[in-house]
Amino acid sequence: MRDLGSIFGKSPFQPLAEHARKVHECVRLVRPIAEAILAGDAARLGELQHQMSKTEFEADQLKDRCRETLPTRYFLPVNREDVANFLRQMDRIADDAEDFAVVATLRTISLPKELHADFLALVDKVVQVSESLLDLAEHLAQLQREAFEGHEAGDVLLKIQQVCQMEWESDKLSRKLARKYYAQPDADAITVILLEKLSGHLRGIADHAENVGKNLRLMIMRR
Repeated sequence: MRDLGSIFGKSPFQPLAEHARKVHECVRLVRPIAEAILAGDAARLGELQHQMSKTEFEADQLKDRCRETLPTRYFLPVNREDVANFLRQMDRIADDAEDFAVVATLRTISLPKELHADFLALVDKVVQVSESLLDLAEHLAQLQREAFEGHEAGDVLLKIQQVCQMEWESDKLSRKLARKYYAQPDADAITVILLEKLSGHLRGIADHAENVGKNLRLMIMRR
């Protein structure tokens, strides 16, 4: 006779948290990449891009393992599609972080010093969003034990709102930066294009983080 684990499958929530930790490793690399961009350090950017690529690949491997823990026979306390969407949005965060690294290596960007603080403020806010999202992911196993109800669920709902607030703040910082670099009278067109791409991937990280939070909220509210 098969044991219960073989009948019902393994819980996906601990692997999801493990994947979230690896995704955050990708996002944490965004700050040193941004610093290397401002320093015009092409060699350092190459090293960091390689490290990012390796970390994103490891995240992909964990993503595949997560999918393997979602057999159709496993009795989930939440909607299966919500879990799949959670994983999908986390994967997109890692993708945007990697794309940020790739764009950073396309050409040395000479960013005016008056834009440095605004650029780093956006980067730091995005990393902060990711940190808060990781904190949410770390609660998944406990949420499962409580069937996505109770005091733990209430705390997570509050933290989700904080993630949404920080995503809104990152949007404001992105718009502030955009106004400044588009207002540069002698801005190099290619530099502006690359900066827009970099900003777009930063916004993407924050947007997908908000989507993960909203997806987790759906898991709780549908109980």
